[in-house]
Amino acid sequence: MAGNIVEGFHDYSSNLGRELNKLRQEKRLCDVTLIVEGKQFLAHQVVLVASSRYFYGVFTSDMVEKRTQRVNLSELNASAMEPLLSYLYTGEVAIDQSNAEDLVISANYLLLPRLKTLACKFLEQHMIASNSIYYYQLAEQFDCKELKNHASQMIRANFGTIGQSKDFMKMSLEHVEELLAGDDIVIRAEEEIFEAILEWISNEPKERERYFPQLFRHVRVTCVSRDYLFCSLANNVLVKTNPDCLARIIEATKMLLIGEGLAAEKPRKCLETHVDAIITCGGLSPDCLVRDTTYCYLPSEQIWHELAPMNVKRCRHGLAYCRGFLYAIGGKDESFHNTVERYDPSTNTWTYVAPMKRCVKLIGTATLNGILYVVGGIEFTVEDNRRRCNTVQKYDPVTNTWTHLAPLSSRRSSVCCVSDEHYVYAIGGLGDDGFLNALERYNPHLNTWSSLEPMSEKRGCACAIYLNGKIYIFGGTVDAFSRQAKRSCEIYDIWNNQWYPLPPMRIPRFHAGAVLMRGYVYVMGGIGTDNQNSELNKVVECYSIEKNKWMNEHSIPYEETYLRSCCVRLYKGFLQTRNKLVTRVSNS
Repeated sequence: MAGNIVEGFHDYSSNLGRELNKLRQEKRLCDVTLIVEGKQFLAHQVVLVASSRYFYGVFTSDMVEKRTQRVNLSELNASAMEPLLSYLYTGEVAIDQSNAEDLVISANYLLLPRLKTLACKFLEQHMIASNSIYYYQLAEQFDCKELKNHASQMIRANFGTIGQSKDFMKMSLEHVEELLAGDDIVIRAEEEIFEAILEWISNEPKERERYFPQLFRHVRVTCVSRDYLFCSLANNVLVKTNPDCLARIIEATKMLLIGEGLAAEKPRKCLETHVDAIITCGGLSPDCLVRDTTYCYLPSEQIWHELAPMNVKRCRHGLAYCRGFLYAIGGKDESFHNTVERYDPSTNTWTYVAPMKRCVKLIGTATLNGILYVVGGIEFTVEDNRRRCNTVQKYDPVTNTWTHLAPLSSRRSSVCCVSDEHYVYAIGGLGDDGFLNALERYNPHLNTWSSLEPMSEKRGCACAIYLNGKIYIFGGTVDAFSRQAKRSCEIYDIWNNQWYPLPPMRIPRFHAGAVLMRGYVYVMGGIGTDNQNSELNKVVECYSIEKNKWMNEHSIPYEETYLRSCCVRLYKGFLQTRNKLVTRVSNS
C-alpha cells in the first residue's frame, strides 16, 4: 500500500505542475511580470521561488523587484522564455536547435544546473567539426565543463580542417596556445601546426606577429620533413628575424644532419602510431568473378597491403567510413544482398551488423554527422524481380538500426553521393528513361530533398569527393553496355550553385573509386573504353586540387571493376605484419 501512495503522490505533483503551467499560459492569478527584450511574461512568484535559487534570492531579499513584482532579465533571450518557464513549472522541456544555446545561457543565469546539463548534452549530440570552436567558447563563457571537454576533443580530432577555418582565426592567443601544445591533436603532419600559426597571425598581423615566438615553441621542428625544415621553416621571415626561433632551426638541422644539437622531439600521438590509407574491397575481376578481397594502399610509401577478406563476396556494393569503421553495404554475388558488414581497422576483422530493409545494388552512399546514408540503386523484389528505386535509408551505428527516409524525386541507380557538413548530395545516375545530370540535396533536419543546378552533362556510375564547399565528380558513362566511359570531370560550387569543368582524366572510367587524401584525389579501378589494355586499367590517377592537374601516382595490383574505396587511418605496427603487394610506379 505504501508503494501505491508514493506513486499517487508523484502523479499528483506532476499534474499540479501542469495545471499551474496552464494557469500561467492562460495568464490567470499571475502576480509577477518577467521582462525580457521588451516582452512581458506573466508568472506566479511562488513557483519561481520554489524552482530557481535565482528567483528565491530576488523575492526573499529587500530588492526593488520584490516591491514592484517586475523583474527585468536583461541577460536572457525572449525566444527561450516559453520552454524555460514550462521547465520551471513542470520539470519538462523540449530542447531543439532553435533554443538549446539560449537555454544554456538562461539556465546558467537563473542557477538551474539540471536544465543547463540537459541543454549542454543536446549541444554535444549535435556538435560537428564546423561549430566546435563556437561551442568551445560558449562552454568556457558559461562554465559548461562537459561541453567544453567535448568541443575540445572534437577540435583536436578535426584540426586538419578546423585549423584553416574562420573560427580558428578568431580564437584568442591563450586558446590557440593551449590547442597547439596538446599531444592529442590529430594532424596529418607536424607541418600543419606551423601553417596554422601563420594563418592565425596573418589574420591580424600587426597585433599578432609579436606572439610568433611564443607559439613557435609548440612546433616540433624535429618532426617535420627535411625539405620543409630547410625550405619553409628556415626561410620564413618570422623565424629568421627572431634569434630564439632561428636557434631552434639551427639545432634541429644539426640533429638531422650530424646527430648533434637539439634532441629529437616526440611526435604527436596521431603521427606516432597511425597512417592514412586507401582501402578497397570487393569488385569484379576481368573473368567476371566477384571478389571478397580487401586491400589498402599507402600513398606515402606507394605500397599495397592485403587485409582480411569480407564475409561475403560483393560487387556493385556501397562502401562508407563512419565513426571509425568501414561499412560494406548490399551489392550482389550470385544474388542480391541486403547484408551489411563492418570492418574494424584496429582488429582487421569484418563483422555483420543489422541488414538493410531491402536487397539492393548500385547504390550511392554517404556519411553525415555519424549517420550512414544509402541512396537509390536497383532492388530485388519478389513481384518485379529487380527494379530501380528512389528509396533512401539511414543507418545509425549507435543503435544498429536502419530507417527509411524521404525518397528521391525519381528512381535511379548508379547514383553518386557525397556529403558536406550539413547535407547529403545525390548526383547523376541512371533513371528509367536514361542517364541523368540531376543534382539533389537532402536536408536531414527537414527530411526533404531539393533540386539544385544540374551537371553540364549527363553521367552515371561516376565517383566524387567533397572538399571546402566544392564537389568534384570524375568520369562516368552514358552507355554502360558498350563500355563508353567518360574522361570528363566537373566541379560544383555549393555557394554559387554552379558547375565548372575540370581537366579530364587521361584514362576514361566508370564504376571506379575516388578517395581524397591530403589535397589529392586518387581515382582507381573501374571500366574503361580501352578495356583490352589491362595494364592501363590498373593505373591509379592522382589529381592535385591545388595545381588543378592530373598525374599518374601508382598502379593497383589487380584489375578491378565496380571498385569501392575509402580513406581510413590504420595502425602502422599492424601493417608491418601484412603481406605487401609489389606494383610498378607509373610516370607522372
